[in-house]
Amino acid sequence: MWTLRGQFNRPNAEGGTAELEWSAVMVDTEEEAETWWNTRTAQPHRGRVSTMFNPEGQVMRVKFD
Repeated sequence: MWTLRGQFNRPNAEGGTAELEWSAVMVDTEEEAETWWNTRTAQPHRGRVSTMFNPEGQVMRVKFD
């Protein structure tokens, strides 16, 4: 599976925890991964790192906002 992950570099001030927030989407094909990548990275999100992994776990793309 292809995995797209986003993680913020600072804890959410309203979260009450020191944990960093993150989210991930897992898709079956590279085409789906590219579509999700374009959607998730179209708008900058200050303080977020977006990463795309191929099915072998290799990093394919990284974007720092």
